[in-house]
Amino acid sequence: MKNQRNQVIALLVLVIGWAVYWQFFVNVPKTQVAAQTAAAKAAKADSLLQIRFRRIRFETDALYHYRIKPTAFDATHNAFRLPNGGGSGDAGALAADGASKPAAQDAFGPPTPDYAANLLKAAVASMRIGGVVTLNGTTQLTVDGELHKEGDEFTAKVLNSKGVLKSVLIKIKQLSTSSVTLLLDVSEGGGAEQKVRLN
Repeated sequence: MKNQRNQVIALLVLVIGWAVYWQFFVNVPKTQVAAQTAAAKAAKADSLLQIRFRRIRFETDALYHYRIKPTAFDATHNAFRLPNGGGSGDAGALAADGASKPAAQDAFGPPTPDYAANLLKAAVASMRIGGVVTLNGTTQLTVDGELHKEGDEFTAKVLNSKGVLKSVLIKIKQLSTSSVTLLLDVSEGGGAEQKVRLN
C-alpha cells in the first residue's frame, strides 16, 4: 500500500512538472512564434497585394497607353489615302493639307541622286526573270510569265520601306541570249539602267 502511494505521489509530481514545463518553456515560445508567424503572414499578404497591384497597374497602362498619352497623327502615313493621288498615276499624290506633291516624294521620300538606280534594283529584285526564247528570229525574254522583246515596256511593282506598292515602267533597252539591259526613266529622279546576266 505504501508502494502504491509513493507511485501516485510520483505520478502527481511528474504531471505537475510537465505542466510547469509546458507553461513556461513550450507554450510561451509557441505564442511568440505564432505572433511572429502572424506578422510574417501579414507582411507577405501586403507584399502579394502590392505585387498584384503593380501587375494590374502595368496591364492597365499597357492597354490604355495610347489613350492616356496619345501620339500626334501623321497624315503622310495614312493607310486610307491613295498613294498615287486617286488614280492619276505618277502625276502626284495628295498630301495632308490637300496639295499635291510628286509620288516619288510621297512614297519613297524626297528623291535622292541614286533614286532611280535604287528603284530599278528593287524592281529587278521583285521580278521573276525567266529564260530567253527565239521565235521567228526575234529574241524574247520571259518576265513574270510574259514574253517581251527588245524595246518593249512592262510594269513592275516595287515595295518601299513604308509598305507602299508602286508600279514602275521598265523598258528592255538591249536583249541578247546572255544578258538583258533594263532601263528605267523616272521624272523625279532621272533615269537608270541595269544589266542583268541570264543563265
